[in-house]
Amino acid sequence: MKLEYPMKRNGMYLLKKKDFDDIAALVLSNYMPRVLEYPKPLDIESLAQDEFYLDIRYDNIEPDGRILGMMAFADTEYYSRGYSAERGAIELAEGTMLIDYSLCGKDNRARRRYTQAHELSHWICHRGYHSPTNQQYEFRRNRYVACRTENIESYRRNDFSERTDNDWEEWQADSLAAALLMPKKTFVEAVETLFREYGVRRYLLPGRDNKIARDIISEVARTFDTSYRATQIRMIHLGFIARD
Repeated sequence: MKLEYPMKRNGMYLLKKKDFDDIAALVLSNYMPRVLEYPKPLDIESLAQDEFYLDIRYDNIEPDGRILGMMAFADTEYYSRGYSAERGAIELAEGTMLIDYSLCGKDNRARRRYTQAHELSHWICHRGYHSPTNQQYEFRRNRYVACRTENIESYRRNDFSERTDNDWEEWQADSLAAALLMPKKTFVEAVETLFREYGVRRYLLPGRDNKIARDIISEVARTFDTSYRATQIRMIHLGFIARD
């Protein structure tokens, strides 16, 4: 899937906040249009595996849990810094999404789904950056991207002040992940419905509306099968919660 957006000479897309909603709408309308009909959870595993032909695997990536997911852009190996040499390398084939075992289990379902969406977003946005021609022998950068805990479900105030390509890459993946799991059209519909039920006119104010905000965020999170934090950040970015 090729995106029609300007890019830097090195292959990094130049994307603005509003672009991620458009990209998500394009992806979902092409592959899973029913998710745009009414507020509901996205089957992110099916989207990644059946439509983008990615292989989702689980492993203990790092013993301290600092890396939650990886996306392999070509056949490669990953050597953990924390495990003993006897463990060997984790072999990854091109198109492999690796998710840390710590995200398995019912309690971490929302976090796992978001990490899967984040890694899929890397595949959508950054495959060309890591290989402009998508030919393994011409790779100029890492053959994989490893995503740290702090880069997933992250809230950044100054989106356009990032200084490195890695910063841009993680911001883009996180922004698209939110737009895929919580499409703007149905997300706005869900929030506005709850606003009417709770008597909220335009937006929630931190400090004044804390109790109502917790209830609304929790209900929206259940609707889209996302975490409280990811839902709260999405509501802030779409103007439903005033910034501090």
